[in-house]
Amino acid sequence: MRITEVTLEDIKSYEDQTVVPIEGGVTAVLGKNGAGKSTIQEAIGFALFDSLPFNNKDFVREGASSGTVEVTFDTETKDCTERFRVTRSVGRANYGVHRYDAASDEWVDQDIDSKTELMKWLCARFDVEDAGELQSLWESCIGVPQTRFLSDFAQTAGNRQSTFDALLNLDAYEESWKRLKDIPETIEKQQQDLRGDIDTLTGEVQSLPDKRAESESLAEAVEEIESRIDRKEGELSEKEAEYEELEAVEEEIESLENEVESLDQEIESTEGQLETAEGELEAAEKAQEKCEANRDGYQQYQDASDRLDELEEDEEERDALEDRRGEQREEIQSLEFQVEQLEEQSETLKDAQATLESLEADKGRYEELDERIESLKNREDEVEELREEIEELTAEIDETEAEIESLEETITEIEEEWEETTDPEDTADEINDKEADRRQLGNERERLEEQLTRLRNTDVDALCPTCDRPLNEQHRSKTIEKREGRLEEIEAERADLGEQLAELRERHEAAKEVKQRVEKISHHQDKIESLADDLDGLEDEKEETETELSELEDELEELPDFEAERDDLEEAHTEYQKAEFRVDEHADAPEELEQKRTELEEEQSALEEIGDKLDEFDGLDEEIDEVKRTMEQMESAYQTYLQHEQQASQVEERRGKVEELRDELEDLEVEFGETEAELEETQASFDEERFEALDREIDGLKEDLAGDRRSLEHKEEALKETREEIEELEAKLAERQEMLQQLKEMKADQQFATWVRENVREAGPKMREIITDRIGTRANELFRTIRRASAETLEWTSDYEIVVHDADVRKSFTTLSGGEKMAAALAVRLAILEQLASVGVAFLDEPTANLDREKKRNLVTQLKQLDSFEQLTVISHDQTFDSMTDYTVTVEKDQQSSEVTVN
Repeated sequence: MRITEVTLEDIKSYEDQTVVPIEGGVTAVLGKNGAGKSTIQEAIGFALFDSLPFNNKDFVREGASSGTVEVTFDTETKDCTERFRVTRSVGRANYGVHRYDAASDEWVDQDIDSKTELMKWLCARFDVEDAGELQSLWESCIGVPQTRFLSDFAQTAGNRQSTFDALLNLDAYEESWKRLKDIPETIEKQQQDLRGDIDTLTGEVQSLPDKRAESESLAEAVEEIESRIDRKEGELSEKEAEYEELEAVEEEIESLENEVESLDQEIESTEGQLETAEGELEAAEKAQEKCEANRDGYQQYQDASDRLDELEEDEEERDALEDRRGEQREEIQSLEFQVEQLEEQSETLKDAQATLESLEADKGRYEELDERIESLKNREDEVEELREEIEELTAEIDETEAEIESLEETITEIEEEWEETTDPEDTADEINDKEADRRQLGNERERLEEQLTRLRNTDVDALCPTCDRPLNEQHRSKTIEKREGRLEEIEAERADLGEQLAELRERHEAAKEVKQRVEKISHHQDKIESLADDLDGLEDEKEETETELSELEDELEELPDFEAERDDLEEAHTEYQKAEFRVDEHADAPEELEQKRTELEEEQSALEEIGDKLDEFDGLDEEIDEVKRTMEQMESAYQTYLQHEQQASQVEERRGKVEELRDELEDLEVEFGETEAELEETQASFDEERFEALDREIDGLKEDLAGDRRSLEHKEEALKETREEIEELEAKLAERQEMLQQLKEMKADQQFATWVRENVREAGPKMREIITDRIGTRANELFRTIRRASAETLEWTSDYEIVVHDADVRKSFTTLSGGEKMAAALAVRLAILEQLASVGVAFLDEPTANLDREKKRNLVTQLKQLDSFEQLTVISHDQTFDSMTDYTVTVEKDQQSSEVTVN
């Protein structure tokens, strides 16, 4: 991931929408304390990692109800680079994610409008499990706040383990061990429950053979009843067929009777319709005669009405023209007024332009003084800061000089002690000589003891084992006495040599220790040289700061003179601003004047055209009155014609209707006679007695079948229930077999769970040692590069303690100086970031506190060489970073608002 842009609006000291571009490599965000540098880091943590070190409402600019943060970043995929913009507001629920589509050059909404959806999207993007892990990734790794940068390492061992186990995901081993605690017991409880279920099923399936026998008996009874039903259904079908034939004849007789009656009624209805139609024909013929008598009057009325419509359209057009003429006159009056105003504004513009020319020099001098005064006032706070910085540098110089003096005293002590000490090599030679003498005495003692043994065991008159002469008691006694005397001397000599060796060895060990300290003198001297270089740098920095303070104080002494001169020019500046306002206000007046004069001429011409068109409508009202009189005269004839027009138009239609009804009546009378004859013939062919006998026989068979079917249904239901019981019992039998297999598998699972739990807990400490050793090795490389002190090495122990070895001195984190603490913490933080920060970005908030210029440069050089990061952002009030880093973002605070510039 690479962040490309951060946009802030109404966030803390950022008022208007402020865009902060962030480049790759090492970027320095610089500014004074309180300028708003850390707000940029806080905004990224808030938008992308749901992390904010204070209450949300404190993140909103004072006086605003809400604020908004937008962070744009690129991510690499297998095929391309995708760009996203995450939007999040404080003080109102506004969340959003947009993806940049390069093809259309548009931002595409990803339909994310709630915090829950945003957190899920971010967790997936950064490959973490939940919002808590996302927040921890920021606070403990990517964007560690300044307050925690050192304090995490100064905690007790237990608290350090809690902090860094969570960061390195090593707490997962202990958590897994805890979560696995109840699994074996749970599996044992499940086994007990399963054994109970198996016992229950064993009792239930014992009735399965009886149920199978009952099912076979019921199946035979069902088969017998079904056979009886089939026989009776065949007999019923034969009788129902004969019954249906007779029933069809009966229905035909009934149908013919109904048809005869219907035809009789239809003949009567048709005769009534014919009489009505003949009356309507006579009325239509009379209406036709009246229409012919009034046709001329109707036509004259119609022609006059059409002409009146045309004249009324002309009247509307004339009235519209008169309305337009009135509007045109009002428009001309308005334009005349505007022309007069613009002429006045043009004169005002000329006067204001003359004023600007006359006051230009005074205005420029006023603004120059105002900018200079504002710059000096903004730097008044720097005086105290520079004095404090000088005091801090003085204290650090004293501390460094004291450390150099202490090391020089140590070297002197070691040299003096060495002068009084014998070289351990000389002592070693003397020890070797004494040990050789003691070994010779030991060999001689063994030889004498062997001779004594042989003398005591040799027979009299045999040869002496020491001199080969004949052995007698006198010779044996003298020889034994001589040998025993020598043994006593040897023991005394060996004891004396032992004491001498003990003393020599003690002196030798003491000399070795002194020599080891002597060998470390070069390390101490290197340390002195390093501290001397540091001291020179601190003194140069102090001298530069004192010079800067002196120059600033000299500049501030000129401030009252500048303010007096500016006050003298205040009135001229105000007049210039007023004239400038008038020029801006009336700049377009001359051009608008010419335009309005042209518009006025055009509107006057249009008014004359409207008057010409109105002349064309003279005599219109008189013609309208004449047409209306004609319509009044012909009104009666027109209404009479309209009243009878529709009825008169129906003469031919009604004459056809009368003829049609006469033909229909004749056809009905013929059909009535034919239907009566067919009815008499059908009634003669129907056997009513056989029809009634069949009805009784069919009812009897249906009753018998109903009884059989009820019996069959009862048997089938019993058979179904029995089979369902058998199926259920067989399922329980299969379930019992599965449970037995499951019980066997549970026993194996219980053994495996116990084994896994024991091994998970043992893996945690081993992984901690491996990871801290790997990170500690890398941290030592970074620490030595930053410090440039060959005698110093850094160790990060398995309990997360930082230890610095300086020659033969072991220093814990709490005993380190401020500069050593910051360098050590930086080294470990950077090594952890390389190990964990897969997102490829990191933010360091004030990482150079207590570091001199050389160590700051060493740090920046090392940061640029960290290949694991596409972006490293250093947030600092130290302006020396401006010349060290790839890019610089400067934050300045004017009154209560922060502004950003990029170099």
